[in-house]
Amino acid sequence: MRFPALLIVAGLMAVGQNRPPEQMEVFRLVSEALANQDAEAFFDQFDPKMPQYDKLRNEIQDLFGMAQEIGSTVDVIMDEGDELKRTLELDWLLKIDTDEPRRQIVKCQVEKRGKKWKITALEPVDFFKK
Repeated sequence: MRFPALLIVAGLMAVGQNRPPEQMEVFRLVSEALANQDAEAFFDQFDPKMPQYDKLRNEIQDLFGMAQEIGSTVDVIMDEGDELKRTLELDWLLKIDTDEPRRQIVKCQVEKRGKKWKITALEPVDFFKK
């Protein structure tokens, strides 16, 4: 199911940019990993030293173990920072199987690590609980 991963790009472009900034690629990859239930690709976008990383790992593993189909879209509400560190508020919509879609403002921090952006903080982690 690749359609939801495409929606993230559309949502990011709707912020008034011709293309999503490079730090937003991380959220496209997270959305795609959710749709494909690919835990390795999902966690590759996160810093393992992130607060509540172990809790997030448990939530995602449980989610992937129980869900048949996951869709995700992300719209940027707030984006502040510089070329090395950004703080974002995201309007995140998560659709799991036939459950009622859940929508929440998710607060994130991303930091550039080498050539790649990593999520270094995410709240609330419970958003991904099945």
